[in-house]
Amino acid sequence: MRMGEQRRPNRLINAKSPYLRRHAFNPVDWYPWGEEAFRKAREEDKPIFLSIGYLACHWCSVMERESFSDEEIAKLLNRHFVPIKVDREEHPHVDEYYMRAVQLMTGTGGWPLSVFLTPDLKPFYGGTYFPKEPRYGLPSFRQVLDAVIQAWKTRREQVLAEAERIDRAVRESFTQWRRVEKATPSRRAMEAAFDQLVMLFDDEYGGFGAAPKFPNPGYLMLLLRHHHLTKDAVALKMLRKTLDAMARGGILDQVGGGFHRYTVDRAWRIPHFEKMLYDNALLVQVYSEAYSVTRDPSYAEVVRLTVDFLRREMRSECGAFCSSLDAESEGVEGLFYTWTYDEIVSAFGPGVGERVAAFFGATPAGNFEGGRNVLFRAGKLEELASALGVASSEALGTVRRRLMELRESRVRPERDEKVIASWNGLAASALASAALHLRERAFLELALEVMDGLRSAVVEGSRVWRYWLNGKGDVEGRLEDYAAVGNAAFDVFSLSGDDRWLSLAVKLLDAVAERFVSDDGTLQASPCDERGPHAGIREDYEGVVPSGSTLTFLLAAKVFHATGEESAYRVAELALRTCGRVEDEPLAFPYLAASAPILAGESRELFVAYESGEPFEHVIAAARSFQPFTVVVPVDRRTLPAHLSNTAQDKAVIPPGPTYYLCEGFSCKMPTNDPEALARMLGEGG
Repeated sequence: MRMGEQRRPNRLINAKSPYLRRHAFNPVDWYPWGEEAFRKAREEDKPIFLSIGYLACHWCSVMERESFSDEEIAKLLNRHFVPIKVDREEHPHVDEYYMRAVQLMTGTGGWPLSVFLTPDLKPFYGGTYFPKEPRYGLPSFRQVLDAVIQAWKTRREQVLAEAERIDRAVRESFTQWRRVEKATPSRRAMEAAFDQLVMLFDDEYGGFGAAPKFPNPGYLMLLLRHHHLTKDAVALKMLRKTLDAMARGGILDQVGGGFHRYTVDRAWRIPHFEKMLYDNALLVQVYSEAYSVTRDPSYAEVVRLTVDFLRREMRSECGAFCSSLDAESEGVEGLFYTWTYDEIVSAFGPGVGERVAAFFGATPAGNFEGGRNVLFRAGKLEELASALGVASSEALGTVRRRLMELRESRVRPERDEKVIASWNGLAASALASAALHLRERAFLELALEVMDGLRSAVVEGSRVWRYWLNGKGDVEGRLEDYAAVGNAAFDVFSLSGDDRWLSLAVKLLDAVAERFVSDDGTLQASPCDERGPHAGIREDYEGVVPSGSTLTFLLAAKVFHATGEESAYRVAELALRTCGRVEDEPLAFPYLAASAPILAGESRELFVAYESGEPFEHVIAAARSFQPFTVVVPVDRRTLPAHLSNTAQDKAVIPPGPTYYLCEGFSCKMPTNDPEALARMLGEGG
């Protein structure tokens, strides 16, 4: 291409996904995932090069600049392959299938995911990031392409046999843990998981394992629930050490709030800078619950800081949240979030500036690349307050406001505008948790705004679409999408008393039973009528986010407690049977292990009957402690919802109300209007 000549866009220019559109001016003749590309591969007898990533992925951006923008590499790809680009957030289970293939082939995985397929979509070779030139012990991408081209030409039968073997191994890996015929919810998996977490715990810095260090919200929720049931001091100590270290570390954006994806070091200081909606949603819930247990004001501060970030930087025009922020700006990882020593000193002036820099661990040489500094809390708050001449309670706010003002002039990281159904469901549930535990109506109002946005953007009758981006996406939601939105609907109902949300929760649970239950009685990750390499696969583990099966279990359990409908209980049992592995390997499903008691002997219902006043005020008056296995059901006696006719018909208001009915084991204690008496009753059980 001549200097100054504008490249013509490829077909990705029409894609909805911002990640795909980022590649629209590559010289690579990219196809989106779909039949057009598959047909071309079959007709021309070419292998497929499949590249999977996402907008916020740093190494995806590097490979795009190094290789996919290179004319010579593009010629090889276009001549010998059908190149397909996939956004993993748009097609999560396509990603899951091919990620499993690469993990089986190489022992590792990650993004960008680079996979070579036969024309019938079976993988035969793959890896992750390949550099343009050989380095890091990796061959160059050009060397990889040359080797695959040669193998396809000269060893075709061997390649096809390998593809069959790998495809068979991938499918077997998803079915090696057979469903169990009977699953009884209990705390056994939680207890076994806790014993394993004790062995994995990093006593020095908190968290689990060594670098890189991920927050693992599922592990933290499990610690909270184990402590709730057992009063085990070790669980609470592990939790607090981890939450304290993360709150002080660079994994939390100390200026603008919001958590980065992970840190490259054990001490939580140097992050990989992308910010994902799901991380921040789940950590809002964890810190909210931890505040309820400990009453530590620093945890409430983290919640407010993170919610402020979501409100300020992640809201979509539809009212819900966008999916992520890139790790890079101006082509440099972390440039938006890091500081030179001189920038900090000049922001506050000589003397004070040096002390602010010291508080945040910043040095003239820098603690990050290029002489820049990641800010983390290295000093004492009292010393910072003294330097600024303000009260300790005002010190961090004063510093953040000044640094935010300066940071506003920088080029922002790119935002992925996709509104993903499941991630927003997690966010709305987390906001409801924050509203309950911090007793702040503003969080509930934000959760309701998100749910209104979701209902208009991705819910269509009883269907849920995977995402919204200037219109509904063309991909139906996965199990996780249906169940996460359903859970969020129930969670906002439990605080608002608005029957529309209970109706939506029940409708989506019914849709799960209709769309995702296979002939053998297990839950599938994708709709049962879907076709493709990932069709028919069920989840055999959960990673950072709760699996669709876990979210289905939670939704079904809540609906059963509220309505008494036996069909809901059967779906909850089905979800447990699908995840039979949780009994043998509980850390494969940490969220499910932590949630199982909600359908066991520890579970209870709290019906809040009222005829006037605000349901939210009635609920928070009753919810004075962390009660993860108590399902709260507001009952408006003026307009009793039809879904509550079986369970709440007899829940009358004793004047002046509201009246609280605490029930467990299919019987209720004496009703009371006294929140103090209710608190004593709640304290009697789990």
